[in-house]
Amino acid sequence: MHRHEPVDSADRRGLGDGKVRARARDSFFADRHAPAGVPRVCHGTSCLLMGGRKERDAAGADRAIYCAGYCDRSPVVLRPDGSVTKPGSVAPLAPFPEIRTLSRRAIVSERITHGDHHELARARAAGVWEALETAVRGEPATLLRALEASGERGRGGAGFPTGAKWRHAASAPGPEKYVIANGDEGDPGSFIDRVLLESDPHAVLEGLALCAFAIGARHGIVYVRSEYPRAAERVERAIIEARAAGLLGASVAGSDFALEVRVVRGEGSYVCGEETALIAALEGRRGEVRVRPPYPTSQGLFGAPTVVNNAETLVNAPWIVRHGPAAYRALGTKASRGTKAICLNAGFARPGIIEVEFGVSLRELIEGEAGGHGARAGDSLAAVALGGPMGSILLPDEWDVPVCYEALGARQIDLGHGGLVALPVGTDFRALALDWLAFMADESCGKCVPCRVGSRSAHALAGARTRDSDAALLPLLDLVSAASLCAFGQSIPGPVRTILTRLDPSFARDEARS
Repeated sequence: MHRHEPVDSADRRGLGDGKVRARARDSFFADRHAPAGVPRVCHGTSCLLMGGRKERDAAGADRAIYCAGYCDRSPVVLRPDGSVTKPGSVAPLAPFPEIRTLSRRAIVSERITHGDHHELARARAAGVWEALETAVRGEPATLLRALEASGERGRGGAGFPTGAKWRHAASAPGPEKYVIANGDEGDPGSFIDRVLLESDPHAVLEGLALCAFAIGARHGIVYVRSEYPRAAERVERAIIEARAAGLLGASVAGSDFALEVRVVRGEGSYVCGEETALIAALEGRRGEVRVRPPYPTSQGLFGAPTVVNNAETLVNAPWIVRHGPAAYRALGTKASRGTKAICLNAGFARPGIIEVEFGVSLRELIEGEAGGHGARAGDSLAAVALGGPMGSILLPDEWDVPVCYEALGARQIDLGHGGLVALPVGTDFRALALDWLAFMADESCGKCVPCRVGSRSAHALAGARTRDSDAALLPLLDLVSAASLCAFGQSIPGPVRTILTRLDPSFARDEARS
């Protein structure tokens, strides 16, 4: 069975000859071309900004990864044994960053601020699995109502109401349903899902199991990006422990609810963080996005109703069951309930993870909790990047905004996964734009021409640095945004446009506008 066919054979849906599909995957997934048994150099935004370009240029493209999830200590290298080190070193870095809570109540950081809870005994002592044991003694409808009443929204970037997504899948007809924990956290600058999968995997599994019970699914999948080998191993071990304890399997917590869960490892693709591309990869196909509707909640994996939630979203669900939806709604703002984990890269004076209540000022977060200035004495910040290369670049005059979906959305600011990367004064912003355009060209799924061709053409124009190329660049970016099939291509121009028009003194502004 292929790694991307976790439940059934993709052939049963007529997805084509196995050899043809294998060739298609070979042409798509980066890991299929990477040399085995050699260190992989991180090309993520934080690593490049913090001095990693030398290692990138020396290693070559076939040894690249786009984020190892250690942005708080970049630059880094992923070793063949799964450990992460500094360049030129073989000493493994400690897996967990500094984790702080800036909220009246901790949710996602409830346990990880107190250390590693990957083993079942410690997780259960801290209350993990209690919510599921309570839920399976009741009705799925009760659980659905609690999630809807809580106001929780997905933490993967889109912010869609979790309860509504679960309700859609629960009401969709079909003999089989699936729940997928999306651990393909790909935005360079975000690492909360890595930390949760490694140090709190039982909480992720409990959230997945609650979703499965609510919608009537018997199959669960935890999809973990290949750049997180330690996370995949921890979740696999947690599944074995939970099954042995009767918390997964044929009779979950002694009930008539059955759930089997397994881990599937990705093969190197940023776009597989998008739910329809992830589903395509699980079916043994290229990880290409598809037009919606139909949405996965009605026609997802193998055509069956499917819920895809990321790890941080799922960890919220047990907390809501244990403490009640009213306690959750008491945190955050009217339209953005609860908390959000914000990841701070090594460019800040105090890097790590901060769990904040929605509504905290971005300026307070940057200047207060993150230290306000760069990692080196005397540094000051020209801007910050929020939400990865597909997110937003914010200059200091834009920091007086609450961190919540409604306020950020009103200003067309993308929160994304919540990764925050410092951009110090003196940053080579044209080089950063080129890095991001190369990332977008490499990671485009290739399904639509505007994204596939436009990203490469934009990279070539930005690198040319002539008046004519700069004049052509912004109109091209507008075309890519307007004509691309999915949010990947539609988001390409945002941060690059900000760099060129507000931060790059070499950009031929007058000529580009003419």
